[in-house]
Amino acid sequence: MNPDIAIIDSGVNPHHFHVQTVSGGHGYGVNSKGQIEKTRDFKDEIGHGTAICGIIRQKAPFADLYAIKIFHRDLTASASSLIEALKWAIDKPFKIIHLSLGVENEALAQNLKPLCQKAHDRNILILASARGPEDRIFPAFFQTVIGVYWNHDCDKDQMVFHPESKIEFGAHGLPRAIPGMPQEQNFRGNSFAVAHVTAKAAQLMKHHPDKNIFQIKKQLAASAKTI
Repeated sequence: MNPDIAIIDSGVNPHHFHVQTVSGGHGYGVNSKGQIEKTRDFKDEIGHGTAICGIIRQKAPFADLYAIKIFHRDLTASASSLIEALKWAIDKPFKIIHLSLGVENEALAQNLKPLCQKAHDRNILILASARGPEDRIFPAFFQTVIGVYWNHDCDKDQMVFHPESKIEFGAHGLPRAIPGMPQEQNFRGNSFAVAHVTAKAAQLMKHHPDKNIFQIKKQLAASAKTI
């Protein structure tokens, strides 16, 4: 069975040559009454989610990708949008949930924690971005989530593993190159490191469908350089 992946980000351009297709998508926005509402809009306005999908599509072409849009004109979103997106993805459920984000607010973290625990209990793998192996950022900091940061020593097929850190994985932080655009002008950062590890997790799930998320994490660690 092909793993399905929910990508909570800025949506996607499914016709981009790096993406080609997605299984679907939707978005969350704030209506005129200040309430969060689910919409049919998952069009990527800034390109970030499309670049994330492009990495995963290249490395895990078999995966079913579903875009959940919470970022609109920039990489900011309301806490309520994030929570609703995460609830929906867990209840669907998806095998993998990719989060290109992190929050420092402890109160919000307490709202995210039971959701991440629920996903863990349902054998759903959540991966989220962080800024380094000691970063106290949520949900990457939770034991129920795989936290990933951009390790500048990793090339696109390498990962590092920090067994003593809350943020356990580091990976390459660049997206796929776009013809005619210098890579230094392209996106870069921790979000893209997560995408590389998300794709690796999807590969492992594809080849080991009987493994639970704890075993998949162990295999991720075994395929990385321990530091």
